[in-house]
Amino acid sequence: MFEVKSGAVFVADAHANVNKQEFKNWLLFVSKNHPNFSQIFFMGDMFDFLANTTYTQKFYAYEISLINELSKIYEIYYFEGNHDFNLTEIFPNVKVFSIKNQPAIFSSEVGDISLSHGDKFIPFFSGVFIRFLRNKPFLKFMDTIDKAMNFKISKLILKSQEDKTLYKKHPNFKSLIGKKISKYSTKFIIEGHYHQDEILEFNQKKYINLNSFAVNPKVYIVKFLNDTVMFTKFKGDM
Repeated sequence: MFEVKSGAVFVADAHANVNKQEFKNWLLFVSKNHPNFSQIFFMGDMFDFLANTTYTQKFYAYEISLINELSKIYEIYYFEGNHDFNLTEIFPNVKVFSIKNQPAIFSSEVGDISLSHGDKFIPFFSGVFIRFLRNKPFLKFMDTIDKAMNFKISKLILKSQEDKTLYKKHPNFKSLIGKKISKYSTKFIIEGHYHQDEILEFNQKKYINLNSFAVNPKVYIVKFLNDTVMFTKFKGDM
């Protein structure tokens, strides 16, 4: 079983793009300063659109190279989201969890923790659609068409995401999570996806939803205290 260690850092939903440079700046900071992180967890949607396709890998070539360099120094885990998928070949030294392998259960000092991007337990037809988009043969087919069109499809997708609103307070967030909380077998659950930056209690379960790094570039360090998971803000200056 994998383990979440004290001193691990979590980053989620950076949605890197032309207008969102926070993630690239943070990767640069880490590559230059080598903070004393025990592990790095990327919780999905780190990019506005990254897959095993030609143009997106060119578009994010610098960020990809930084992550691959960091993976030689740090233990890195990447949970694929709905904007970034089929990443194993892109990040060969990173442990990548596809949607079918989420939530992944990690051990810790205070008990087991379920980790996922957050879009696993969703309505059936939405799930079928997302799985279809992540299908490797389909992506390869679309990549061929994209090349023939001078990458107009990929460019259009990335352009459409540039000014997208990434935070809106969910009015019934606890009710939304409550509908799927029984799907998790562990005491602690950590996810991104919703960008809500909230901690919810469900009987004996604690659900932690991370912030969107693109909305507020906070990076959290894990500490274990009094039989629970604690997050403290990483105060490194970028």
